[in-house]
Amino acid sequence: MSLWLAVQTFFFLAVSSTVIYVVADWTLKKSQESEILRHEGMIRSLYGQAQKSGDLQELRAELTEFFRIHDELAVQLKLNGEMIFEAGPDASNDNWRQEHMPPTADAPELDLIMAVRVTADRQMLSTLAIALVLVSLAASLVASMVSARLVRRGLSPLRALAKETQEVGPHASGKRLNEEAYGTEMEPFVHQFNLLLQRAERAYQQLESFNADVAHELRTPLANLIGEAEVELGRPRNAEELREVLLSNLEEARKLSAIVSDMLFLSRADRGVIARTVQVNSLCEPTLEVVEFHEALLETKDLRIEVKGDAQVEADVGLVKRAISNLLGNAVQYARYGSRIRIDILIESDGTWIDVSNDGPDIPPETGDKIFERFYRVDRSRTGANYGLGLSIVAAIARMHGGATRSVSHHGTTTVGFSIASVQGSRAFKHRRSKVHEQPPGGGGT
Repeated sequence: MSLWLAVQTFFFLAVSSTVIYVVADWTLKKSQESEILRHEGMIRSLYGQAQKSGDLQELRAELTEFFRIHDELAVQLKLNGEMIFEAGPDASNDNWRQEHMPPTADAPELDLIMAVRVTADRQMLSTLAIALVLVSLAASLVASMVSARLVRRGLSPLRALAKETQEVGPHASGKRLNEEAYGTEMEPFVHQFNLLLQRAERAYQQLESFNADVAHELRTPLANLIGEAEVELGRPRNAEELREVLLSNLEEARKLSAIVSDMLFLSRADRGVIARTVQVNSLCEPTLEVVEFHEALLETKDLRIEVKGDAQVEADVGLVKRAISNLLGNAVQYARYGSRIRIDILIESDGTWIDVSNDGPDIPPETGDKIFERFYRVDRSRTGANYGLGLSIVAAIARMHGGATRSVSHHGTTTVGFSIASVQGSRAFKHRRSKVHEQPPGGGGT
């Protein structure tokens, strides 16, 4: 940076010096031209007087006396091609500026060549050129030294920041950079770096937790498979007993397959895969299809279900149905026996929301959005058929549609939902929003 500043300084000083030199040279040439014209006028005036008196000797005497004093001038005076007066040295070299003055109408027979000595002017220009070059080089050198010092002082916070950054890493979990130690100019960058550290640390912790959760979830069905196989191989079994073992192993294998499939789906979603959307004229219709699919599960807990609202969206119907199914399954699992589950399709400023509400135990306030994390369970005992990927899949499907997730739990009612980003042309069906689709206890039509 200092070298670049020095080069720039020298360039601009060189341009300025060139301009000064050109202006000085032009000024001196104009002064020389003015000097020549002034003495030309004097000589023509003297010739006019001599022409009236007819005495050229007097003209020669006056010119001789004048040019004896002014040795910086030279002249050649010809009358009808004949030299009548000459003064000064040979003016044809570089130390003189020689001008041929054309004849005038008053004296067409007079041919005049004037010259002025320019040695002093040339020496002055040479001295000026040397001075300008030396000043440019010296100024560039000083600017380089000063800028190097200023840049070094200005970059000292960056060196301190680099040193402090070396102390941040996996070995110093939770440590952040001091945002107030580097001035207002650096504060936004340090703040963003701290946010980056926070995201990286959270991702690292999630990865560690994810690895542990995967190992735990896969260990149980694998242990079941191995254990049952070892038991059955311990003594002879008949065909019916072996069939029961194979069915049990098949159930465990399906559970493993489901976990692996869900993990692959989440992996694709994390890579930024976007849902392949189509125009869905009624979001209520696929929602009712999901409700119908869960009829048997609803009957087991004598649950009623309501679907309110409708919307037109652009979405992947299969993914949306899967997300609604996961939300509905989660609601059924935690709903009170004989209570009601409600599905609301809402048009809001940030998109179309699908909220599923159930009456049951509240989600602890400290849980927050953790329920959308992989393998997270409010009940940390990890019991039951649920293995903790359902709501994380809902969050992934929301991201694939440019949406988000939310959860609210108070006064015995828990609402969990996801959104689909608004698109141009999305609209609510107002004549359907007031219509309630209710599934009575024990199944039946909708």
